[in-house]
Amino acid sequence: MKNIKFPDIRFLLLFLGGALILSLSVSCGGSGGGSSTSTPNTGSVQVSISDPPTCLVPNGNFQNVWVTITRVRAHTSSTAAPTDSGWVELVDLRNNPVQLDLLSLSSAACLLTVLGTAAGVPSGTYQQIRIVLLSNSPASGESLPAVNNCDGSGLNCVVTAGNATQPLLLSSEAQTGIKIPPGQIAGGSFVVSSGLVTNLNIDFNACSSIVRQGNGQFRLKPVLHAGQVSLSVNSISGRVVDRFTNGAIPNAVVFAEQGDPSTPSLDRVIAQTTTGGDGSFTLCPLSSGTFDVVVTAKTAIQAYSAAVTLQVPVGTIMGNIPLTPQPNVPPATIAGAIQATNVGGALTAADVSLSALQAVNSQLVTIPPFENSTPDVAVDGTTIYALNIPATNPSVGVFSASPPTFYAPPATGGVLYWVNARAFTPMNAALNPGGPDCSPSSFPVIFDSTTQLSVTPGSTTTQDFFFTACQ
Repeated sequence: MKNIKFPDIRFLLLFLGGALILSLSVSCGGSGGGSSTSTPNTGSVQVSISDPPTCLVPNGNFQNVWVTITRVRAHTSSTAAPTDSGWVELVDLRNNPVQLDLLSLSSAACLLTVLGTAAGVPSGTYQQIRIVLLSNSPASGESLPAVNNCDGSGLNCVVTAGNATQPLLLSSEAQTGIKIPPGQIAGGSFVVSSGLVTNLNIDFNACSSIVRQGNGQFRLKPVLHAGQVSLSVNSISGRVVDRFTNGAIPNAVVFAEQGDPSTPSLDRVIAQTTTGGDGSFTLCPLSSGTFDVVVTAKTAIQAYSAAVTLQVPVGTIMGNIPLTPQPNVPPATIAGAIQATNVGGALTAADVSLSALQAVNSQLVTIPPFENSTPDVAVDGTTIYALNIPATNPSVGVFSASPPTFYAPPATGGVLYWVNARAFTPMNAALNPGGPDCSPSSFPVIFDSTTQLSVTPGSTTTQDFFFTACQ
């Protein structure tokens, strides 16, 4: 074997250093089997909260909805239990809980707040999120928010239109967290890429998350959606005006909707907001894709027909959306009784969400109800619901940037609706809290002429729902 001569000690050091690096790269699992101790590629995740204030007075029954957040966690498995390993902390506020008023977002704002940014998040595809609220009766040693706005009513509460502060009852939210499964994450998951920042928004729909129980107490039935958003091109904005006067319409309710993953021809509400004093609105942050935008409004003088704009892409400034006034056409009401029974036929509890649907082209869109409606009810025994809605057909347009969208006036003739009722297991149930309940869990099973309802201005049309085989 030949002797290797090094002309300079510096070369010897370089040689030994290179050999050491090569040895470390092999031992850290660069290509072989066995256990790996390498640090995975990581990125950062910024977590924000938004919420549509559509149940804020005068449209709704609340002045404030206060919740106290302690953690946001994520997992790559959609079925991981809260106690399983593999959970990643996106936001940890246990030492400094944040109390938010979910109804404080202005019509022109995008985010309610940024909860925090987590660095060193393992890159990958995450299919489950859990947001944890502080209990109304925290354990000894748990940190409290610097200021508690619940006035002796726990740490999560509502302030009603009459200025009464009442506790917002929780169940598992303070222990296991509110689960956001793939079906409530845009695209089914969010992706953390190595070296990049992912903007993750959680839309906490307080207006659909509060049910009033038979005893008059308010309970949280969380309705949350999440999605990976681009904070620069993540909005749809516009201005709602009177078709004839071009005057601004404040306090109009605006829905952004997309087809249900299991029934693409049936729109579900993804985001919602109300218009400001100048009639303007901003729906954000939204995930990529196109949305159907649906608007209704009612003043002390008159109701307006709904306006539906189909196929609106994210990043769009829609311009004026005209609503047709109906001064001599009072709203219609669809109301009825809801019961839920278990497999033995005995009355049981369920949380039920109701939507008023109208057919637009080949799509069923959700029409925002007027005030004094009860689209979310806690059923225990027999519960009465009511949806106050336009007694007219909607005006319809397919979005066009140039020329501006043309809206066909509301069609004359009969006004037809479907009411979709969906049952969910109450959040304090032992099994599958918050998931679909009963069999079937949604009525009507088929949306055709046999399940349509014809409505009349100023009158009530009755539609009852009886759910069976509930938990």
